Amino acid sequence: MTKLRIIAAAALLLCTATACSDPRGPAPDEAAPTQSAAPAEPSTGSSTAATGAAVPGDPCTGEDIKVDATLMKAGIALLAITNTSTTACRISGWPKLTLLAADNSALTVPVREVPQPGPATPSDLDPGESAFAGVKWTNCDKAAAGCAVVTTLTVAPEGGGSPVVAKITGVEGGSQTVPELPLSALEVGTIQPSSQGVIAW
Repeated sequence: MTKLRIIAAAALLLCTATACSDPRGPAPDEAAPTQSAAPAEPSTGSSTAATGAAVPGDPCTGEDIKVDATLMKAGIALLAITNTSTTACRISGWPKLTLLAADNSALTVPVREVPQPGPATPSDLDPGESAFAGVKWTNCDKAAAGCAVVTTLTVAPEGGGSPVVAKITGVEGGSQTVPELPLSALEVGTIQPSSQGVIAW
């Protein structure tokens, strides 16, 4: 009897040490719980990021820009409109020009907007970037009837704000300021993102 008890105790000890399992498998309530797949998180990316489309800036105002008018040759100037603000802004269409006399009165000169060198291209200007337009006019003698002497050129941006006085300089950005432009009619080309070919019309 003592021998049987020793054998049983040894078997129990061996089973405990080797983690014996019931050959019939775990009871139904002992089965490991299953985990359902977590639902997919909805996408939080913007449609802009998904499509890669550029976000246009707000229209440039008079407080956002400066304007330089460089006389390339007789009767032709290149306008450069530069974003001087700290955020992007958009400019498009035609520069809205006003011609002023020496007493700052507006001159009644025929101004015609022409689709040259092609349709206007909206330009989103980052800080420091420029858009361009060509300006051509008919020269005249100061004393002739219908001849206006322009001393100041202003540009009114489509975003509003005060008109911007253009800095008028000589050929290819020379330092000499041109005080007077006698003309009888003027044409304004479309705004383009590059200066290449802007005055070739």
